[in-house]
Amino acid sequence: MRIPYASFPANPAEPGFGGASITWVPVIQVQLIVNHAASRRFEALADSGSFSTLFHSSIGTALGLKIETGQRSVLSGVVAGAEGAIYYHKVKLRVAGSIFEINAGFYESLSLAGILGRHGLFEHFTVTFDPANQPPGMEITRLYRA
Repeated sequence: MRIPYASFPANPAEPGFGGASITWVPVIQVQLIVNHAASRRFEALADSGSFSTLFHSSIGTALGLKIETGQRSVLSGVVAGAEGAIYYHKVKLRVAGSIFEINAGFYESLSLAGILGRHGLFEHFTVTFDPANQPPGMEITRLYRA
């Protein structure tokens, strides 16, 4: 399945954007399911650099999760110093017509709705990023393991 990247405004004065006024972002429409409650579909970033799959705590709370009862861990990133409490829960994730159970982290200060990482997305799909086409996009193919 081919999924076009979403486009977002960029600041052309930002040195990292090379003068571009828009940037392309690999996002996938997903849905979370907890017990019998399902979220609305929303966009989550496909991030092969992220070890785990993360969602904003408000999504889990809306589905009835008591976030802080999950398995606690510490979230940190590429910039040293910033850390936050993250709580993992077993949930079901719907992606491209497939539903599977994952262990997802929930974080109150996540700056977007969701990040689809290696554990959660990439263990279930082959993802090929293709920035060369117009519009840029990605190909995702479901993996079925015996």
